Amino acid sequence: MTLAIVIVVAVLALALIVLYVVREQVKLREQVDEDLDDGSVPTLEYAVPTGQDPAVILAALHRADYTATVDPNHAHQIVLIACPGGVEPERATVRSVIESASVTAPQDGVPLEVDVRFRDEG
Repeated sequence: MTLAIVIVVAVLALALIVLYVVREQVKLREQVDEDLDDGSVPTLEYAVPTGQDPAVILAALHRADYTATVDPNHAHQIVLIACPGGVEPERATVRSVIESASVTAPQDGVPLEVDVRFRDEG
């Protein structure tokens, strides 16, 4: 009987730890979204081509140490990329990172031919 109680307590403790970690991650993600959307950090905006999962682009940018999020305020999926050092010094590097993410989905994606143009480039 005492072993069962120990197991139940351990499972509950593990569940609470997982819940706490998830909650902290959500708070961090919300803060990133807020920071990128409020205009205080220079950003590049990239319209994700129809058929491409923005998660592919976000993952590539994350691997390259860029902070990015999908802007929830647009009907089309727009990725906002933070450029704390300024937009112009980062433009070529960010373009290269996005070009390297040229598949439709994270696993078994179809290769895409993508001409990466940011929204401020017309």
